[in-house]
Amino acid sequence: MSPPRAGVAVARPAPAGAPARHPDRLYRFFEATVARTPRAVALQDGGLELTYAELDARANQLARHLAGLGAGPGRRVGILLHRTWRTYAVLLAIGKTGAAFVPIDPAAPADRVGYIRDDAGLDLLVTTSDLAGELPTPGLVLLDTCVDAVAALPRHPLAPVAPDPDPAPLAYIIYTSGSSGRPKGVAIAHPSICNFVHVITRVYDVRPHDRVYQGMTISFDFSIEEIWPTFAAGATLVVGPTDSRRIGAELGDFLAGTGVTVLCCVPTLLATIPRELPALRTLLVGGEACPAGLVERWARPGRRMLNTYGPTETTVTCTWGELHPGKPVTIGRPVPTYSAVILDDTLREVPRGEVGELCIGGPGVGIGYVNLPEKTADRFVRHPAAPADGDGRLYRTGDLARFDEHGEIVYLGRADDEVKIRGHRVDLGEIETVALEHADVESAVAAVARTDDGTGEELTVYVVPAAGPGGPVDRAALHELLRTRLPEYMVPGYLEVLDALPMMPSGKVDRPKLPAPSGPRIVVTHGPHVEPSTELETGVRAVLAEVLALDAGQVSVTADFFDELGGHSLLAARLVTLLRERGVGRSPAVRDLYEHPTVRGLAAALDPDAAGDGGDGSVPPPPRPE
Repeated sequence: MSPPRAGVAVARPAPAGAPARHPDRLYRFFEATVARTPRAVALQDGGLELTYAELDARANQLARHLAGLGAGPGRRVGILLHRTWRTYAVLLAIGKTGAAFVPIDPAAPADRVGYIRDDAGLDLLVTTSDLAGELPTPGLVLLDTCVDAVAALPRHPLAPVAPDPDPAPLAYIIYTSGSSGRPKGVAIAHPSICNFVHVITRVYDVRPHDRVYQGMTISFDFSIEEIWPTFAAGATLVVGPTDSRRIGAELGDFLAGTGVTVLCCVPTLLATIPRELPALRTLLVGGEACPAGLVERWARPGRRMLNTYGPTETTVTCTWGELHPGKPVTIGRPVPTYSAVILDDTLREVPRGEVGELCIGGPGVGIGYVNLPEKTADRFVRHPAAPADGDGRLYRTGDLARFDEHGEIVYLGRADDEVKIRGHRVDLGEIETVALEHADVESAVAAVARTDDGTGEELTVYVVPAAGPGGPVDRAALHELLRTRLPEYMVPGYLEVLDALPMMPSGKVDRPKLPAPSGPRIVVTHGPHVEPSTELETGVRAVLAEVLALDAGQVSVTADFFDELGGHSLLAARLVTLLRERGVGRSPAVRDLYEHPTVRGLAAALDPDAAGDGGDGSVPPPPRPE
């Protein structure tokens, strides 16, 4: 491996400007705040407020309960919970026992939950009865059935955990999309996450009076920069809703009503908020490229708008920059203690200004992938450009980038088959591998393609029939397989059957030559097709079909917008906006669609002459998971 050349593209970490000493375990940031300001409000969950002392006491009780079931140093404890105050108590409790936490998205299919449980080697899985489903019972901890037992335990701090012989014990494992058809677990050690929280709290300037929104599921590490800097600073965590208020105008009303001053979110979510938020002083965007138009709209005097970037493998966020109207959008510079270097295909550093693969060094570089030694060796590489205060390794991000004339990093997209969908990291190979399991499919490729109808970019899976050109493909069965194996945000909206995939001379799929999805959107119906019976139903169906790029005649008025017609939260927000603009029924809200996800139910809810209960006699379903 060649040594770095003089004058090449490398960014060294800026001085942190603060003492290096900080807590050596993640939960101890919280405990330091408990000691400093025990009466400060730690979190608000609806009408419930808990002080730091109160939340700590409840976490102590849970920690004793989990320790009694075997949680401790070297153990791994899964978390499968909907977002409530108990989620944070469990996070703290697991840390207090010395175990590592493994968060799982409650919206994940059962097959995916089972795979993560086995792959991570979970000793315990903390969940609730409604989420446990058919999971094997050994090791399950059902919070709703042990309330009395936990409440009877002492609330005072636990005895110190015995010192861990490992100088870098495991803090957590987070699963991301993987090309093998299964997610891959990223292992992060306590020194990495503690360093991150220490430096990023200062970079983000989180203050004790701040109210920080927590809206991302904890199965994505985006949530870490919402939760832990808040606790480290002694600020208040505002627990975000899990119903229709998590997007669009209703989210804007929630943020304004709860006085949120710090918001972290993906740009696609920010774009759905129509109102101004005067209390907002810090806005962090990340997870996907930020359009310049959002900067023009949201950045203003008295408000910091920051662009953040970081793969899970480098501990949450590794670069940051301030966004200003009229200034090109970049991903900024390395976070203090991190470094960034741009390498070519031979792992030599490229001259400044040239394009190469962005690689990250420093204490944030993770341990590696769980049970994947070859992939770990490929992506986590020893390199002379790694900073001296790290462990000599760089993480190869797979992202193409260059340094601009100001030394800031310009993100230029992926060098491989990973994409970002609504802020979520998706390896297209995982979709392809699952599709290939269907007997009707000879070959498959997934892509993010722009639709012919102009509704935007959508995940699309292109397949070649196993029976040859013109052969049958059971679309409904293939879609059901994808729904069963993949989380909602990874299920393609379109399925295109081709006689052959376009290929390059190298034998790789020529993705730019894949056709735009021509439709129709994947639709799965669970009952007879029912036509509209009123003028309002006809109007609602027309707008819904337009949003979903469907022919109105395809849409049964009893089909579920989400489960049968392929809708998702961003399309829901767009549907509601169009219904308002066109004056279809009374002014709708996103919650109306979540509570009445069929054309018939929504039309009844929007009928100005109907009863206030929605008029269809239905009982609103529980909140849809994230």
